Amino acid sequence: MPLPELTDRPVSGYLCERVTFANRSNSDRAPRMRVLGVAARLFLSGGSLASWSQLASGVLFSTAEPPALAEPNQSEPDSTAGLDRANKPVGTSTTLAAPPDESERRVRLRVRPSDAKAPGGPTDTLGFAGDSPLALPRQLVFRDTLAVPDRWRIGWPAWDRYGRQAPCDPVVMNNSGGDSPYTLGSPWNPYDRNVLKGDYPVIGEDVFVNLSATSDTLVAYRKSPVPQGVSTRDPGDFSFFGDGRQLLVNQSVFLGIDLFQGYTAYRPVDWLIRVVPAFNLNYARLREHNAINADVRKGDERTDEFATLQEVFGELHLGDTSPEFDIAAVRVGRQLFVSDFRGFIYNDVSDGARIFGNLASNRVQYSLALFNQVEKDTNSGLNEFNWRDQQVLIANAYVQDLFWMGHTTQLSFHWNHDQSDSRYNKNGVLVRPPLAGSVSLQDIDAYYLGWAGDGHIGRVNVDHALYHVFGTDGHNPIAGRDVGISAFLGAVELSYDIDWLRPKVSFLYASGDGRGGDGKGRGFDGILDNPSFAGGPSSFYNGGIGLMGVNLTNPGSFFNTLNSSKGEGQANFVNPGTVLFNAGLDTELTPKLRASINYNYLLFADTGSLEYFLNQSGISDEIGSELNFTAQWRPFLNNNIIVTGGASVFFPGKGFRRVYDSNDTLYQFFSGVTLTY
Repeated sequence: MPLPELTDRPVSGYLCERVTFANRSNSDRAPRMRVLGVAARLFLSGGSLASWSQLASGVLFSTAEPPALAEPNQSEPDSTAGLDRANKPVGTSTTLAAPPDESERRVRLRVRPSDAKAPGGPTDTLGFAGDSPLALPRQLVFRDTLAVPDRWRIGWPAWDRYGRQAPCDPVVMNNSGGDSPYTLGSPWNPYDRNVLKGDYPVIGEDVFVNLSATSDTLVAYRKSPVPQGVSTRDPGDFSFFGDGRQLLVNQSVFLGIDLFQGYTAYRPVDWLIRVVPAFNLNYARLREHNAINADVRKGDERTDEFATLQEVFGELHLGDTSPEFDIAAVRVGRQLFVSDFRGFIYNDVSDGARIFGNLASNRVQYSLALFNQVEKDTNSGLNEFNWRDQQVLIANAYVQDLFWMGHTTQLSFHWNHDQSDSRYNKNGVLVRPPLAGSVSLQDIDAYYLGWAGDGHIGRVNVDHALYHVFGTDGHNPIAGRDVGISAFLGAVELSYDIDWLRPKVSFLYASGDGRGGDGKGRGFDGILDNPSFAGGPSSFYNGGIGLMGVNLTNPGSFFNTLNSSKGEGQANFVNPGTVLFNAGLDTELTPKLRASINYNYLLFADTGSLEYFLNQSGISDEIGSELNFTAQWRPFLNNNIIVTGGASVFFPGKGFRRVYDSNDTLYQFFSGVTLTY
């Protein structure tokens, strides 16, 4: 039975022409049909893939007799049967011959490089597909059935969804929307199907690549206590802490390259290789000598740059452990690992090996990791290529709905074995051992037992953590002797969702050491903590505050630890501890704009070790209070552009004023832009 005639229907989203299908005598014309009907009938009438490709390449059926069926891989004549639509004027009609019966239906396709690569054809592959990794011959002969080498790039026809507009209408029918549900996209658009984002294979049929790029820009201005150097900037000023105004600019760029095998829609990858080069440029200006560099001749400004491989690891799927795709996998190399929900103990990128997986239909997740810590660049915080003599072993397990539906429980064990050698940081300051107390290197063996939880109990969101750390801290510089470690951490956050509002209250207790020199380390400290809690990075107190040769707090942490540096120094368990009360409100003001406000009230858990270190009595446990605010704007309703800004004001309490001999109100302002592809 001959193919019916179809006239006056748009075929391509880029050409307005009429294509007529007829039988051998050009009779028995049928009524008009939509282009989708054309495609469906060609599909059912034999040689369907050739029909699609014929429409895409612009080569039409010949009105002559169809050629005899060629054997596979047999070349076709050089002459092209039919007419190229690109050479016809818009609005003309072309008659295509159809075979007389089912047994003779064959379609010949001549594939030309110019047609195969030209964008905008009616059967182009959606999104940015890239070239096929499977080599295709220049000329193909299609039978009734054909094994397609690259099933990922078969393509889709242009489709006028509602039949209301011609495809050449530039307003309604276009590649960015309108009545056409299929768009070709571009390599720069990560939301359409894109070969650069893992949607199409680049090697064979199941090896994909995913490229990402992130630019993170931060500008901060703050006023914080800064000890004066060997000579004061202001003549006649005899105070210990000088002008603490600081300007910090930090620009980081991360390029991510993931190469992996496997279909990841329903199961993990078979293997994965990830490489993340990182580049940093930072600028700092402080108004005190020795604050930028140990050498006063360096002045009060610094510009520094650094480049590294921040992440590089391989991951291998070891196997499935149940029919529900419970799996076991191993990851080896430089990798990010956060050991609990909020990052209270360990949140770092380091070199190591990790075995992980899940059980009971993904109700249980487990992980066992061993890391050898790498040295950190002083001014950027990124990884160097040098190891330090510090190993960290972490084992944890997450169990969903263990006590309450919707609440996940975590049990964990951490071991910090630190015997690192001495180190001067990039600015010429001794950080191991710290310039305080006995100035001695530590040998630390600290063991952490923890129970944490995250989720909701009924309508109330409940996040909590409870840790006990024990072990030995040999040659503790504050105590001037070996100490036995026994310290605690407890934290909880309760919140309640009311439409677009989330009011919350939080509490944190990190135990403190009340004596300082008695051979017991009762002050809590993490390994490499970076907690997201009580405002996190927007908090002034979380930004780090210096003291005599050590820091009262380090950037990214609320713990009062009296150590030289979180990234380059060593943990210290002879410290005054921290008590924090928080009340806050998180809001979704619009789909694009989020805001958070927090009020924090801070206390020392015990001032005995602080008085011992400063040789100063009568220090109150009141640190002070702060108010911090953060707003985040996502102009395109996604995470490709995030603009963040905020401010924090700190009001010193009696204990803080006693330590720093100042009643000045302290503050910080910051803004950041994150661009992601």
